[in-house]
Amino acid sequence: MNMSKQMYAAAISIVLLLFGRGFLFAESADAIMARIDAKQSAETSQSRMIMRIYPNGYESDVREYHVESFGRGEDESYMVFVEPRSIRGLRVLEVGDDIRVYFPSTGRIRRITGNQKSGSVGGVGGDFSYEDAGSGSYCEDYHLSMDGEDGACWIIRGVPLDPDSTYSHVLFFVEKGTDRLVKVEYFTPENGHTKTLNNSGFRTAQGVEMPTTMVMINHKDSQKTIVEITAARYNMDIDEKYFNPNRFYR
Repeated sequence: MNMSKQMYAAAISIVLLLFGRGFLFAESADAIMARIDAKQSAETSQSRMIMRIYPNGYESDVREYHVESFGRGEDESYMVFVEPRSIRGLRVLEVGDDIRVYFPSTGRIRRITGNQKSGSVGGVGGDFSYEDAGSGSYCEDYHLSMDGEDGACWIIRGVPLDPDSTYSHVLFFVEKGTDRLVKVEYFTPENGHTKTLNNSGFRTAQGVEMPTTMVMINHKDSQKTIVEITAARYNMDIDEKYFNPNRFYR
């Protein structure tokens, strides 16, 4: 075989390999994230958590908040800040694409729209934005494709389907064999890789598996926020008022 035929054969092999892997990965990405959606799915949920914000990334400098949250289905969530006393009663309601924040100090409600979803939840300065903390489904909220693998994890690229999303794409790191989402890297068009979320302490309650510790590292601002879930239960009755835009703040 002469050189031109060798180059032609090599080129054909590479094309077939790439296309074959791309088709397989695209299918696998959807299947993997669908399994995670199923494992985290619940008709209703209630949890208590502690959020610690480290403005300079140092353990000695911390602000601590106690939060209670409720969820219903994939599109409704409600959270209220319990401590510290200075912001007790601050509430965030998400119903579909509609996000509202109630400020007890003024008695006013603010609606969060468009690029405002990139702001810190409740305006307390943490690294979880309204978009990060929002409810939803990975399969319904992202265009998914396989990006490769990294040792024990599959790497799945997710491109947000929401045109108002802060992110150009995210990378999901899913542990092989367990289908646990152990890490998420967030990328913006302006700054590239801006944040990293690390999940750990996975537990199963009432058939729902969730991480109990979530660490969000902000590479742009050199700070981090840790959320620790101290109690959680699923699939129980919840008062309708928590998801009613006219009652959630009362």
